[in-house]
Amino acid sequence: MNQYKKLVNDSLIFAIGSFGSKLITFFLVGFYTYYLTKGEYGTADLLINSINLLLPIISLSVSEGVLRFVLDSKSTSEKVSWLRTAIGINFIGLILTAILGGACYLFGPQIAISSSIGVLSFLLLAIQSIQLIFMQYVKAVGKLKVYAANGIFLSLLTLLLGLVFFRALSNKLEAYFLSLVLANSCSLVFLFSNLSWKDLLNRKKAGNPEQRKQLITYSLPLIPNSAMWWILTTSSRFIMTFFLGVASNGMYAAASKIPSLLSVIGSIFLQAWQLSAVEQYRKKNAGAFYQGVFNHYCTVLLVFSSLILLFLDPLASLLLSKEFYFAKAYIPLLLVSNFFSCISGFLGTSYIVVKKTKGVLTTSLVGAAISLFGSILLIPLIGINGASIASGLGFLVIFYLRKKETNRLMSHTLTTKQMVFQFGLLILQLSLSEGQFFSKASRFIIQVLVIAAIICIDLLPFILQKRRERHE
Repeated sequence: MNQYKKLVNDSLIFAIGSFGSKLITFFLVGFYTYYLTKGEYGTADLLINSINLLLPIISLSVSEGVLRFVLDSKSTSEKVSWLRTAIGINFIGLILTAILGGACYLFGPQIAISSSIGVLSFLLLAIQSIQLIFMQYVKAVGKLKVYAANGIFLSLLTLLLGLVFFRALSNKLEAYFLSLVLANSCSLVFLFSNLSWKDLLNRKKAGNPEQRKQLITYSLPLIPNSAMWWILTTSSRFIMTFFLGVASNGMYAAASKIPSLLSVIGSIFLQAWQLSAVEQYRKKNAGAFYQGVFNHYCTVLLVFSSLILLFLDPLASLLLSKEFYFAKAYIPLLLVSNFFSCISGFLGTSYIVVKKTKGVLTTSLVGAAISLFGSILLIPLIGINGASIASGLGFLVIFYLRKKETNRLMSHTLTTKQMVFQFGLLILQLSLSEGQFFSKASRFIIQVLVIAAIICIDLLPFILQKRRERHE
């Protein structure tokens, strides 16, 4: 199968599952902001992001290792052995976390959340850690339709259970976490039922010490990388809560949901790209393939960013309740930050392909430091937008460092001239959407022309090549 065709087909399968699931999650923003106050929504957001921080730590990020090593495995027995090894490592992490969490509850300082919320948060952490391993395994063995179906199934259950519990329970935070725990539990059962569970339970196919060593060696650098990524995307929320209060974090969290559409598109593609990048790595035309995919990927991200800016007012009216509507003012800068996050993730695939994950850590470390110090400096000075600027600067530095390293690791030069020109057009559109120099109709027409220009810049090399072929 043609390399581009396979990449597109894989992306479409992930898109069906992810768009279905993320679309439901996207509309859940309005649902949650209707039932939860700014303070409750801010608290829920902080807890969920804390869980996301702990996930790679307790599991040693072995889910990432499962994907890479299972892709290289030839036999079913070897693949299952990698899976069992990862699950064993994960269970040890969960047991230690439970012991530590219990000790903190009994002997540590009192915290501002109830014990029931604490228990539900730990259950969600435990379920999602195993769920991540199963999801990466399903993807690695080629069961992409199962992976996609699980995404839709999980989101539908989250929505339905949310409707039930928000109406039935007076404590809305408990309703929120209970719906997530039950929905993720059902997803875990669904994934397990689609695995070769007889092989999984076969003791003869247990992992061996050498596999455990390889898996930990590969995955360990990804743990601090996840922590650095958490600093880039989430630490600003805690800093914001400290300086501006939990209600401000609620506004920022609500504003982040619309730009997260860009991250959804990016994550859909990157799931398929990881598979193709590993397969194409040693082929002769790998450099041209990598460059072409990067150009098209940037174009798609920038076009969607432009479309969000173009239809920002109706999107905000549709998805944000009245209490959160003014959060739309923070969306443009968040789009820029999300764009650099997506292309940094694309370049991070290079380290995964060549199994040199230390580079992922070092670049993320620099970006995280910039984001952290930027948040501390800018949030007290300019408020919520300071968080967006700080994270955007962090991701921009990561992108720059990874671009330099990619040219060395992949033995070819990745050019970014096209991306820089297209990004300049997006900044022009952003300036026009914020300014008052033109009428509303004129701004709309100019923004449409900007979108058309971004697309044409990507298509121009293809058109010129076709013309040369005709003349020849």
